[in-house]
Amino acid sequence: MNNFQYYFHPLPCFNCQKTKVDTDLGWLTAAMKEDVLAQVADIVAQGNVEPDIAVNVTCSKEEARDYLLLNFFGYGEDELAEQVEAEDEKEVADEIAEQLAQGNEKAVFEHEIALQICPSCDADNQ
Repeated sequence: MNNFQYYFHPLPCFNCQKTKVDTDLGWLTAAMKEDVLAQVADIVAQGNVEPDIAVNVTCSKEEARDYLLLNFFGYGEDELAEQVEAEDEKEVADEIAEQLAQGNEKAVFEHEIALQICPSCDADNQ
């Protein structure tokens, strides 16, 4: 596996945008995480905070397979080596080939992050 880890990071509450809430970033490499957090910081600084934030994740051909299987197909880290279904493997290979066929050296995928609501705002809504 390409050094993927499952990350959480404190991001603003999607309601009040003041309180930081531990937010699920998904399976990323350390470099991807830094890039994702920089994009999120830009979005937040512009005031475009929605409950779901879409950012781009750039992967090498080798990283793309694991990224897709972990984040979009729901495989676990231990399943990547030998428990991937042939149909999923083909779909992932086709997606990567489509990305790289456009002359790109790297694949770029839209990655959604669901912001959380802080305990104060959650209590106000009940």
